[in-house]
Amino acid sequence: MDKSRFDFTFEHLKPNNCYEEFEGLSLWIFHIDKVPPHVGLSVGDMFFSLKSNGRDEIPIIKLIQLIDKKEIKSVVLNLRVNIFLSEVRRVFSLYDRAFSVKTSCLAPIKEVLNISENVTKLSELLSHLNDNNILSEYHGFNVTESELGILSYGPEDIEKRFNRLHA
Repeated sequence: MDKSRFDFTFEHLKPNNCYEEFEGLSLWIFHIDKVPPHVGLSVGDMFFSLKSNGRDEIPIIKLIQLIDKKEIKSVVLNLRVNIFLSEVRRVFSLYDRAFSVKTSCLAPIKEVLNISENVTKLSELLSHLNDNNILSEYHGFNVTESELGILSYGPEDIEKRFNRLHA
């Protein structure tokens, strides 16, 4: 793996070779081969994400079917955090859509996890979670060992992506 391409890698975490539904909180990372990737949270069997065209709240089973059907390169990380489904739902309901670095798909996740607004990109969030021993294990969908990381990018890349989506 060429680590210089990545701001964060998963190799130090315990892999889970087959996905098992996790009752706690999980962080889902989609399109890890793209800049920037997209993220969401799940609690039990429900998944939440903030997108440029609204919010998702769907059962995990449907999410996995979509990942498989479209062969989306994804990673799910189980977190050592206890939070109720109702709290995750409440926080996500405060957002209409993602439209900027400040109000990206990370915004409700940072709020749920009580993370500083100074964290502006996914690798910073993952480093914070890692440093605080919150990441427990991961499972990859459609990814090879050489792709298990978050590609390097900056806030300007997030803005470029929003500009393309809203053009």
